[in-house]
Amino acid sequence: MSVPMMIYAYWTLAFLVGLLFFRKDILTFNREFDTRRVVLIVASFVVVAINAWVYSHSTTDGGRPLDPLTVVIFSVCNGIAETFMFYAVFRLGDLLASKLSSDNWQLTPKQSNFIIAMLFFVAYSGLIHGLFWINILPEHVVQTSPYKPFFMPIQMLIAGSWALSFFWYRDIRTVILLHALVDLTMAINVKFSLFH
Repeated sequence: MSVPMMIYAYWTLAFLVGLLFFRKDILTFNREFDTRRVVLIVASFVVVAINAWVYSHSTTDGGRPLDPLTVVIFSVCNGIAETFMFYAVFRLGDLLASKLSSDNWQLTPKQSNFIIAMLFFVAYSGLIHGLFWINILPEHVVQTSPYKPFFMPIQMLIAGSWALSFFWYRDIRTVILLHALVDLTMAINVKFSLFH
């Protein structure tokens, strides 16, 4: 299977997961914008901006030409699709934590939901990037970049802010926008094509 076909298959699966299981969360929007949410959104955009700077200084395009159509399609489609998958594993962790902390089980403290859901989210993110994306995208990491050590802490900040958006507000839409911006940065810097 070609690289574009693998990406399209992943997106199809993710869209099905989102539409089958989270249609209500996708179609409704939490309109509560308290101070905590505003601070979280602003902080999330700041972290994504820092990520763009670090990412662009620790990757190379290998001389490949920019494909503007790929940049747009990848940013939008992967922003939506992968957010659905992240949300799915986050909710799965949340569900498991509720079961484990229930009166019948009492294996974890009642307050463990966010931690367990976040662990599911981070584990999935690590697996999908380590086993899928890193293997199908062209070589792009500059191992000698002085900014490379900042990459993983920034990724953890991104994951944490998105997980809080999911946990506190069931806010898929803001995370889709943030994810699309991260993917925009990646697609512009790595320069690959979805069409050959």
